[in-house]
Amino acid sequence: MQIGIGELAAIMAAFVWASSTLLYKRFSHSLTPFELNVSKGVIAGVMMISAIIVMQDWQAPGNVQSWYWLISSGVIGIAIGDSAYFAALRNIGPARTLIIESFAPAIAGLLNIVMLGTYLSLQAWLGIVVTIVGVLIALKPRQILPDLERRIYIKGICFALLAALCQAAGMVMSKGAMNVEQTSSLWAALIRLLSGTFCVAIIVVLLKEHSFKHAIRIHEVDGRGWLLTAIFFGTFIGLWLQLLSVKHTDPAVAQTIFATAPLMVMTIGFIKKEPVTVNMVLGGILAVIGVGVLLLG
Repeated sequence: MQIGIGELAAIMAAFVWASSTLLYKRFSHSLTPFELNVSKGVIAGVMMISAIIVMQDWQAPGNVQSWYWLISSGVIGIAIGDSAYFAALRNIGPARTLIIESFAPAIAGLLNIVMLGTYLSLQAWLGIVVTIVGVLIALKPRQILPDLERRIYIKGICFALLAALCQAAGMVMSKGAMNVEQTSSLWAALIRLLSGTFCVAIIVVLLKEHSFKHAIRIHEVDGRGWLLTAIFFGTFIGLWLQLLSVKHTDPAVAQTIFATAPLMVMTIGFIKKEPVTVNMVLGGILAVIGVGVLLLG
């Protein structure tokens, strides 16, 4: 398979997402998942609007159907998916969260068939199966967990699976918008982001255990410079690259390349001497082999 703009953008997106995931983990206990989602949405939205003005990119979608696809993608992929993702980070950490998200290509492949009528080859599906097996190996705990830890572990896995489902659906819906008309990747990313952030902001305002003021006043958060760094690279640059990749390649292929992020996280973990189990390493490697088989298919 020849690597084009879409595949290259997906590889870069995987790298910035893996790096920012480690930074987001630092704030998963000082901000609730909903508050963290609002913070990164508002700040990244300002960054995107600024970029549109500076670049004079006025290629906003003109078709109502494109707006429908992108708004739906934002609500499902960002409002639900990213909130579940931050909840998973809090419960099971960045490496396992990203490994579970290796399920996303399989989900995207199925949704491609249902929503867009696009089919993958048998070899591509073999790659997806290998990836799933790798994920299952990586998820096995190193030892039997106490009841309380087991509940937290299972809850984290469920959140990560929900994140994978929603983010895969969001990517396929974004592709649906790109199929309707030629839309700027930056505009598509902005519409997705603001739609999702608006929905989460409503939830934060309505629920007493969350604080909208705390979410947008990040000067009260320790290490806010690192949070801004994570938002700039992980959300502003990362989301832009994601939409650019989906515009130029199949969503299942893009999601599979995104699935290489766990190995990047584990590599950084080795350098930082963070705990990484043998199962996580073997499962992560097998998942990446599955990625390669899918790309060749």
